[in-house]
Amino acid sequence: MEKRKVILDVDTGSDDAIALVVAMANPAFEVLGITTVNGNRAVPITTENSLRISELMGGKVPVFQGCALPWTSCMLGLRKNYPQYKAPEEALYKNIHGTYIDQCPPATIKAQPQNAVSWLVDTLMAAEDGEITLIPLGPLTNIAHAVRIEPRIIPKIKEIVYMGGGFRVGNKSALAEFNVWLDPEAAQAVIDANIPFTFVTLDATHAAYLNMEDVARIRAIGTKPAEVVASLCEQRIKGYSTWQKVAEEPAAPIHDPLCVAYLVDPTVITELVDAPCEVDCGRGSAYGVTMFDIKNGRMEAKEPNCKVALAADRQKYVDILCQLLEYTK
Repeated sequence: MEKRKVILDVDTGSDDAIALVVAMANPAFEVLGITTVNGNRAVPITTENSLRISELMGGKVPVFQGCALPWTSCMLGLRKNYPQYKAPEEALYKNIHGTYIDQCPPATIKAQPQNAVSWLVDTLMAAEDGEITLIPLGPLTNIAHAVRIEPRIIPKIKEIVYMGGGFRVGNKSALAEFNVWLDPEAAQAVIDANIPFTFVTLDATHAAYLNMEDVARIRAIGTKPAEVVASLCEQRIKGYSTWQKVAEEPAAPIHDPLCVAYLVDPTVITELVDAPCEVDCGRGSAYGVTMFDIKNGRMEAKEPNCKVALAADRQKYVDILCQLLEYTK
């Protein structure tokens, strides 16, 4: 079977790290590279964390450091606490990501000398049409720059499966999800490129939470990558207990790997709808909200420009994660 060629664009904190592990473990993927972006932490930290995970998985997947700032939100003073160079001590959610992925030692491998945006353009320009799948798991800054610099890469992209957005669930405001919230203009630019686009929203990831029994099942796999994943899940469960409640306690959503799981088995998403989406870039209280025009019967709704994942099969998700981690034996 021909492998699916993928690129992961990440702001590596705890859930990005898990997504990187299971993507690189998946024998059906050819991971061409990892590009890093400012997000959960400043880009030098997300790069170091990505290098640690690449090294954990053999160190063969190259890492390219990307954009240090969003398009405009920080310049306008609208995201005053970013970039973040360490876990904020005052934040309730400081333990969800920490600063570095302490489950792995400092990386001995280095990031590639080429910047992430240039590498994305070069790699996609050299590809056949529809050859490469992008899996962005942080703000869309790198990809937005790439499609604006070189629009000819657009047909080279098979699809984008993005962990971002929320319909009924937010984590930076009532409805804003962090990845879109940090760089709303970049998200809108990528949507406007008309690439096949799937939002794996907080609605879906919060339905696909993991509990401590699931952590024990992962740890029992007995490999170093499985132990790292189990420890990161425990870290997230502890962090979420003081920040954002989920359907079961103690438990936590493990957002980013759900994109990988969806590409392994699309039936893990149990509600997937076509919808028009617009990101609020108006800089008011809804700045960074993904406005999905669905479920309201409006005859004036625009034509869909994306797919939106709204629910997921929790048990199937855990099964897929364990299945992929078994390949690390």
